[in-house]
Amino acid sequence: MSALPLYPVGADVVVEERWQGILWTAVPHRVVQSTPDLLVGWVPAGTLAVYATNRGLPQAEGLTRDQRKLLALKTLTAKACEFAETPSKLSIFRPGRWSRINLGFDPHDGDFLGWYVDFQLPINPTSHGLVTKDLVLDLWINPDGTWNWKDQADYETAISQHLVDASSRLHLEREAERILDELGRGDVPFSEEFSRFRPDRTWPAPLLPASHAWGGGAWSLPSGWRAESTRR
Repeated sequence: MSALPLYPVGADVVVEERWQGILWTAVPHRVVQSTPDLLVGWVPAGTLAVYATNRGLPQAEGLTRDQRKLLALKTLTAKACEFAETPSKLSIFRPGRWSRINLGFDPHDGDFLGWYVDFQLPINPTSHGLVTKDLVLDLWINPDGTWNWKDQADYETAISQHLVDASSRLHLEREAERILDELGRGDVPFSEEFSRFRPDRTWPAPLLPASHAWGGGAWSLPSGWRAESTRR
């Protein structure tokens, strides 16, 4: 993908993750910046998103969160459940990259919490926004620039169980080197313009379209629970 589609500032777009062709997550983002090389989306705390999870299902009883996640990916046995996002986050998408960069913000005082790097397949456009596939491995970067890997053991397990293609390893190693180089130089997305971001307070939370919301037609997984804020 050589360039990103352009979206109006203030528009809502859906960032999907698909697993084995099945819709696995749907998170609405409010567009705050859109160029052919950069899409910046805002997800304030409380935004309603839908995720596949096997939490509470019989086969997942007694398993840790990480074990449950890998089991769900392997068996595709899960329910589409609605969650309220937290903390607030700013998501950075770039064409052809094997990651997205999420900047976390305290929902109460807006303080910057750090950068969370999700390694994933390069994004592609959809009629509602963007689609990718999570590759399990993550990287956490503190505001002071110190960092640590996350989910390395799960990534290796995903490869050994053929859930993730082993060829991804080289891509992710190169992507991590590129990200840490950008961090060292203070380049986008590690520049102060993003870590000091403050949203337009007149904006309501972004919304999923009916097709991708809880119970919507884009979901082939059965519906699970809803977030507390939408339960009756």
